[in-house]
Amino acid sequence: MALLRIVGAFTLAFALSAFAQQPAPSPADQPQAPASAPGVTLIPRSHEEREFRYQTQHHVILNVFVTDASGKPVTGLKQQDLTLLDNGQPRTLTSFRPANGSVGIAPVRVVLMLDAVNNSPKDITQDVKGIEQFLKQGEAQLSYPTSIALLSGSGARVGQPSKDRDALISELSTLKQDVHQFKCTDTGGGSQQVFANPNLRTGATIHDDVPQGEKPGCLNQRFKQSFAALSKFAVGQEDTLGRVLLIWIGRGWPLLLEREFSTDSGAIQQNHFDNLVLISTALREAQVTLDAVFSPDLSRKVERLSDHDNTFFDGVPTEDQVRTSSLGLQVLAHQSGGQILTESKDLASEISKCVADAESYYVLSFDTPAAVKPGEFHSLQVNANQPGLKVRTNTAYYAQP
Repeated sequence: MALLRIVGAFTLAFALSAFAQQPAPSPADQPQAPASAPGVTLIPRSHEEREFRYQTQHHVILNVFVTDASGKPVTGLKQQDLTLLDNGQPRTLTSFRPANGSVGIAPVRVVLMLDAVNNSPKDITQDVKGIEQFLKQGEAQLSYPTSIALLSGSGARVGQPSKDRDALISELSTLKQDVHQFKCTDTGGGSQQVFANPNLRTGATIHDDVPQGEKPGCLNQRFKQSFAALSKFAVGQEDTLGRVLLIWIGRGWPLLLEREFSTDSGAIQQNHFDNLVLISTALREAQVTLDAVFSPDLSRKVERLSDHDNTFFDGVPTEDQVRTSSLGLQVLAHQSGGQILTESKDLASEISKCVADAESYYVLSFDTPAAVKPGEFHSLQVNANQPGLKVRTNTAYYAQP
């Protein structure tokens, strides 16, 4: 049902986020939320179910990674060594434990996502080589169950987890032969037909780092398909035990910073904000840490944010501040406590850095009071009480009544 909520809000958001200057549709043409997602079906019936639902919505679990000045994980910390700030105010922890990803009820799972929607066939070949190099780095089994995933023009799919290096290399070899390259004609659903012939502003230009000749409608489709795939993945992990390291390999989806796109409309901003709340909550509740990994070269550039967009890296408090780029890969990775590695040409090494997060970390939890309204923004900060230590975890959450 959580998936229905995300898909419903997502479809509505981008059906409304038409290009600037596009004539407003008549009431009969207004897109409708899916009939299968009425809120009433989400309300538990018994008192026990209501109580459990309330406790789940108001109990926050954080995976916290602590390093010293040299970047090495710090072990042996106690609860009193860390301070949690919620909107700048100290919050009492309800639990604290050191964790190792290979032990416990459920081991950490690693998912390597190849992005063929936002990368060329040449890019994919390069990324496959990097993953193969990572898998060949040792002779013993991998420390954590690992899946190979692919986002292509036909959608996203995730392979079965395995610790067997050879089996994963074989799967990777088969997978790269079956890539359905994204094309602008790939709609993935009728709602995207809205943007087939947008009414564009004249004189606008496209950034140099997008494929030559790609139209704004295609940028919009790639953005929609990528964001929807990440949303669906996060929701799908909510009922699965254990932490997930989702390593998204590639430049990221378009940020839609071009002049053809506008988020000035209140309806567009509200729907973008709703999607941000939904995906942020899904990633956190499913304990998904999203890492953005990219290996650049002279012809391959990462989707970058402007200084203005960087101010929203730690979260967007209200709908009037949201932008389409607030839903970008790097922003969501940062907010999930993940890493953004976009400078090195050694992709295998960058993947290893992401996986190393599972070796030693801390799991904290705390209970939140009821919010005044749905999607109430709260900034999060965990500080180490010893000098010289760096802490990385979720940077925000959106509370519920």
